[in-house]
Amino acid sequence: MSLRGPFSSRACIVCGRENEAGLRLAYWAGDGQSRAEWVVDPRYCGIPGYLHGGLILALLDDAMWYAAYGEGGFTMTAEATVRYRAPVRAGQAVVAVGQVAGRSGRLWRLAAELRDAASEAVLAAATGKFLEVEPAELGMQGGQ
Repeated sequence: MSLRGPFSSRACIVCGRENEAGLRLAYWAGDGQSRAEWVVDPRYCGIPGYLHGGLILALLDDAMWYAAYGEGGFTMTAEATVRYRAPVRAGQAVVAVGQVAGRSGRLWRLAAELRDAASEAVLAAATGKFLEVEPAELGMQGGQ
């Protein structure tokens, strides 16, 4: 994988380096793919001992975003669908991987999986449509 990144919007709940409440993941991206590794922190559980489903989708959303970013796209989520396949436990090492599934003009089709780091079992999978935007449209420059 030819790597680009990591990019950080600083305040992002998933990858923001300056968000003290965030996960602070570092996604690496290139060649239409992305990857980040994380050990589930119990502070982010919904049901005690299990990662909150919304955060699972957030991990997948960022994995998809980074896959487009690795191809030079700067996007925003337009639509995302997630399928939860197995519970994600506190203390579990996981890997979020994303990939570009296609592109038509400004619309990117992306996919991602959250996998158990040891067994590679798929814990959750998502697909999404993302709209390419200019960072300046959002008042962002570089890694903000």
